[in-house]
Amino acid sequence: MFLFDGKLEPEWNSKIKFSTIIVAVMSCFRLALKGVIESCISQGAWIWVSAFRKGNVEARLEDFKLFEEASTGLWGSLVLIWRMRGKHLACVGAAIVILAQGFETFSSEMVGVDDEPTPFVNQSSANALHAPPPPRAETWHNVIPRGPDVSLGLSTKAAIYDGIISDTISTVPARCSKANCVWPPFPTLGVCGSCTESGFRTFCGLQNGCTYTMPSGTSVSNQGGAASGFKFVVAPSKGSMNMFDSNSQAHFSVFDMMSVSQTSSGTQVQAHECALWFCLQSFNVTVINGVMDSTMVAIWSKTKFSSEVNAGFNEFTFVDIPPDLYVKDQTRYAVPEDSIRALRSFMDSLIVGNASSTAGTMSYSSDWVEAIHNASTNLDDWIARLALSMTNDIRQSGGLNSNIMFQYSGIAYMMAPHVRVNWYLVIYPLTLMVLAFCYLAQTVWRTARDQVCAWKGDSLPMLFCNVDQGIHAQVRDGMDIPEGLKGRVGRTEIELVRQDDGQWLFREPLNH
Repeated sequence: MFLFDGKLEPEWNSKIKFSTIIVAVMSCFRLALKGVIESCISQGAWIWVSAFRKGNVEARLEDFKLFEEASTGLWGSLVLIWRMRGKHLACVGAAIVILAQGFETFSSEMVGVDDEPTPFVNQSSANALHAPPPPRAETWHNVIPRGPDVSLGLSTKAAIYDGIISDTISTVPARCSKANCVWPPFPTLGVCGSCTESGFRTFCGLQNGCTYTMPSGTSVSNQGGAASGFKFVVAPSKGSMNMFDSNSQAHFSVFDMMSVSQTSSGTQVQAHECALWFCLQSFNVTVINGVMDSTMVAIWSKTKFSSEVNAGFNEFTFVDIPPDLYVKDQTRYAVPEDSIRALRSFMDSLIVGNASSTAGTMSYSSDWVEAIHNASTNLDDWIARLALSMTNDIRQSGGLNSNIMFQYSGIAYMMAPHVRVNWYLVIYPLTLMVLAFCYLAQTVWRTARDQVCAWKGDSLPMLFCNVDQGIHAQVRDGMDIPEGLKGRVGRTEIELVRQDDGQWLFREPLNH
């Protein structure tokens, strides 16, 4: 069991399995144990009546029946222990018989089988079946030349549209040909985003109402004297908290959101600055029973702007990458400057507009502005969805170093039975085995010490043992009456001695 514990259940053919072998072994163990204990208890009867036995309690004729019943059943064992008061060697055998009553139940629970994920092995090559690496990118350049400028690829535009409008975005799926796959943690180029509450300045005129201006210059004005009204503005900006001219982060979009709500109870102003930038992300991805689970392990955003001749263009390169990003072999992660420029141009043209409320009816300058306004109550979730949608596109349209692309391959798993040994239950049969061995050794020693033969449960020796005339005379017609022998001589104290002529004799104890 030790060799197979925790391992795949062996199967020699369709009919012989590991569980079958265990049942057969335990059945043989139980039969062997039963045979040893029955023989020892039967031999204990001869030791009990021996004249050379040392003890304060004398044997009775009816004790032979007790030993016989104790060797074969639970009730007889209990009666024998009670008769001997637990002070005779035979009580050990009776106790083993009692404990062995639960052997079938315990043996069936000693070894179990649990279904656990196991690497799927290709039978033709005897190798584990590899799952292809999840989509990932080390650089991204999904742009199309348009004369002197570049334009975003359609897939990236669609990802931005989807991220702005959709309520839910799912992580790009990993390919798994089986129901279960596991991949090592892997890094990828992606997009990170955040929205931060911003301060603003207030300037109020005597007749023209008030103007609220963010540090980046985005402003909203309300009309003086109006009892109610609502205005919302979203516009690209150079940023006050997220700066485009910073070389430490590869920002490609910074925009402001500002709303002014005027009611009879007062004016409420909200201002936020949002930013999107390229970052490195590491993921743990598993597929269990066909359901994928993707967990982000770490994020890293530190970059360095470089203009290298061998690169052919300016780019932002990720530097000082920590170990928890799982970057292998000093892989270079970078984003070309023209990719960032194309993204910034597209985002600036898209995320701009306003909304207002007139007589309780909202009007929007574009669908994108409506979607952003609807998400303004929970900007953190909205910017996270937008970043995830763009990350999905980058992972699918980005570039990879072909030399290491397969280092992040996974392993396909299948649910297979594994042997589970309940070692605390194994103590039970081992204890019975040790007790039986000790009991056997003591029985052999006591047989020699008390000068009796190893007759055990053989009935022939009883036929050729003589009975003292005085005991025999008490029987009379007791053999013809039910329980007659037990009533006439059953409680008669006896001892077994060997006479000078070699004959064995049951007699009453001389020291009675």
